[in-house]
Amino acid sequence: MGLVAFPELCARAYTLEDIRYIRKLGLKAAEINLLRGEGIFEDLSVLRSLGAELGMGYVVHGPNEGDPCDLRKLGGSFFEKILAIMDASLEIGARVLTVHFWMDRRFIPREVISRKAEILERMALEGEKRGLILCLENLSEDPQDLRLALEISPFLGLTLDVGHGQLMSSRNRALELLEAYPTRVKHVHIHDNRGGSLVEDDLHLPVGEGCVDFESFFQALMRRGYRGLLSLEVSSDALDESIRRVRVLLQEARRKATHGN
Repeated sequence: MGLVAFPELCARAYTLEDIRYIRKLGLKAAEINLLRGEGIFEDLSVLRSLGAELGMGYVVHGPNEGDPCDLRKLGGSFFEKILAIMDASLEIGARVLTVHFWMDRRFIPREVISRKAEILERMALEGEKRGLILCLENLSEDPQDLRLALEISPFLGLTLDVGHGQLMSSRNRALELLEAYPTRVKHVHIHDNRGGSLVEDDLHLPVGEGCVDFESFFQALMRRGYRGLLSLEVSSDALDESIRRVRVLLQEARRKATHGN
């Protein structure tokens, strides 16, 4: 077997200073994160210029959906906001946009999930028309929770968050999602967690400080030939060490994927 290629690392950025720091650490891509607000999108020409100056590529993480059962808002003003973010993303050269749309059957009524799947289908189609991939990020869902949305929309991608896979479950569901939908995974979020059943348990720890089995996850990712970005979602003061740890884990995963155990 030939040498298995590495996925490229990137990291989340809330500010222009974050982007500069990410590049200083040797990464060539940043995930513009709008969960804390959209101020970084106020002047797209500055983002474009900074990306060109630093040789950086971008992907984008959209804002929170708000009330996950408010179908009127999700199919109305939130839908329109996502379309505007798509257009802005394209202006800075970003071709992947991640969204939160909670689909967990334990907490969201099935009829709401069905309607949300239809909204996602419309969003993903608008992305396809623009040449952009809309990706649904797993929050606490298992593969069955996401089945309807991925079945009815051939253009909807999946952002696989391995840290979220550790939440509200006795086992990490990221591997299950990867096994169920290997061709739909277009983007990956990397951070550690210690499990738990509350929003506050989503700690976004540095890699190696929780209980996520990154070794198994990276091996599975390599075996499936993933070629997208791995986006580190950790605090800036933990980013340098997490990059080092992930690169070591990827080296070992590549060795096993290439030569076997």
